[in-house]
Amino acid sequence: MLGNIANNRIMTLFIILSITAFFVLATACEAETIVKEVEVIKEVPVEKIVEVEKIVEKEGAVRTVREEVEVVKEVEVVKEVEVVKEVEKIVEVEVEVPVPEGPKREIVFGGLNWDSALVQNGIARYIVENGYGHETSQVEGATVPLFQGLRKGDVDITMEIWLPNQNVVWNDAVKAGEVIPVGKSLEDNWQSTFLIPAYVQEANLDLDSVEDLKDEQYKALFAEADSGGKAVLYGCIAGWACRGVQEGTEAGPGQIEAYGLADHVELRDPGTSGALGAAIEGAFKKEEPILFYYWGPTKLMLDLGYPEKVVDLEQPDPSTCAGNDPVHGCAFPPAEIMIAMNTGLVQDAPYLISFFNKWDWSAGNQLVADAWYGENSENYGTSEEAFEATAVWFLSNNDAWQSWVPEDVLANVLGALAQE
Repeated sequence: MLGNIANNRIMTLFIILSITAFFVLATACEAETIVKEVEVIKEVPVEKIVEVEKIVEKEGAVRTVREEVEVVKEVEVVKEVEVVKEVEKIVEVEVEVPVPEGPKREIVFGGLNWDSALVQNGIARYIVENGYGHETSQVEGATVPLFQGLRKGDVDITMEIWLPNQNVVWNDAVKAGEVIPVGKSLEDNWQSTFLIPAYVQEANLDLDSVEDLKDEQYKALFAEADSGGKAVLYGCIAGWACRGVQEGTEAGPGQIEAYGLADHVELRDPGTSGALGAAIEGAFKKEEPILFYYWGPTKLMLDLGYPEKVVDLEQPDPSTCAGNDPVHGCAFPPAEIMIAMNTGLVQDAPYLISFFNKWDWSAGNQLVADAWYGENSENYGTSEEAFEATAVWFLSNNDAWQSWVPEDVLANVLGALAQE
């Protein structure tokens, strides 16, 4: 019995390592040459015979005598520089794992509670269902609980893992062999905790840095009746990883504490991404002051005129933080957003790795899909139905996605779209 368990674990590990190796091979990287100079010190004995002249006195006479003295061995130090070239090259390869016939298990997506993730879910689910033959579903929720679900296998795929926001838990899960990255997600991205409207800065020309939020006049500018004189910051939702970056975790003090803003700024939870967007949009329409967190590419920021009409208050550069991690007190660097898979799905549907590895979700893709959803979502009974309709529209009106899948899968998806 124990032997069978051990064998099963070894086989599981082998499969995971094999698939992970494929993912690495399938990722194009530039060849890198590392040149190491090694100093080799050699001690070379050199024999020298030294002749000396002596003046000696013998029997009252003075004579000069030449003598050979003992052999003297001197050590000559020779420094050789040995150049060793190590060339590491990761080769891009194409490996298609065939999709087997017959019934396939349901695949569960993490339904992260913001639009870009749900738009991508809708498109990925349509392709997985109609192209690869899997039933799909999604579990809705916030970043932290859904990532725990991904680690445990309750969730199979998460379309947006934001790093460095989730650095600590992500690294732990990868090391534990619970999850693997299978592709890159939302591109051309940015995020910031300290945004203000440009019209606010135009009326307050000295307001350009987070340090200025300690000034009483600028605190009062963003204060509300119930904030005790502090500036109100509409921040990340509780349960989002960026919340920990703002208020701190065991990994670091967080931006507010590190900037010395704890006595000057109140971090307020809007409750939902929709409420956060509504608060921002409402303030812009009335040209009222607001201090807020947001990210892009998103339709809201496009509509509000980012970056010309939205100002990012100056913060320390990410390079000043250990590991470029803003939890230590610096601006967010451009995020690396991963598509993550629970390793259990690696065994059940390895052919999906190639699909997600080719996934290419540019700002252009996101903005057109997000815009269509915003204009049409009210025509559907549920948000899930609206995102599925967005997927059908996007796949029918854009063809870049067709290079992400093999020909037989593409034919299946196009056949399903033709019947919509």
